Amino acid sequence: MNKITPLFLALTLIFASCSSTENDAELLQKNETKLKSYTLKRDANGRYSIDFDVKENTEVNTFKNSDKSNEIILSEAVQKQAQKHSNNFNLENDFLKIGFLEESNGKKTQITVEDENITFAKKGVTEFLNNYSVTKNDDGTFNLDFEVNNNVQTEFIYNELKEIYEVHLSSGLSKKQFFSKSLEITTSNILKINFVNHKHSARTEQQMEIAERKPRVVIVNEAI
Repeated sequence: MNKITPLFLALTLIFASCSSTENDAELLQKNETKLKSYTLKRDANGRYSIDFDVKENTEVNTFKNSDKSNEIILSEAVQKQAQKHSNNFNLENDFLKIGFLEESNGKKTQITVEDENITFAKKGVTEFLNNYSVTKNDDGTFNLDFEVNNNVQTEFIYNELKEIYEVHLSSGLSKKQFFSKSLEITTSNILKINFVNHKHSARTEQQMEIAERKPRVVIVNEAI
């Protein structure tokens, strides 16, 4: 009967431990998110762009899909790549769709915006909001920053029933133009922001319903 020596048993345990550690490290690296942070912006001229930071050794490729959506693919790079990126985008029939896809773990981030092309817009929904940006920080928190035009009254509320952050804008004698809010994403990993434009001085329930909700932003973070 063969006997297992203590030395052989110790070496077996060491190799098994090393193999397990290497597998755990490889799995952790595979599941690690490559998208650190991003900022969706609309400037005063209605132009949209997105700035984003990625981890080291991340290759970035951007594609336009047949449905007019924009897809940003993040994959492992052999050589060192830039970590800061910026892309400009155009509204397609009043919609903008941007998706991040991480090849290593399949994680997806979907950003959808409904807005009016300011080039063709008549004076209306664009008379209140000047510009805005939505930032996802690398710690998972979100910030909304926006500027309104002169003499715009601003009210910020959270619609619990619809789980929407609403920025209500109307004519008023307010001097404040710059606003910054911290936002929390819901348990369903969805963030919704509506700019609600009130063209009437009265704020009846009926007029609340017909108020122009543009821009509207929806961000969906899919879990790994």
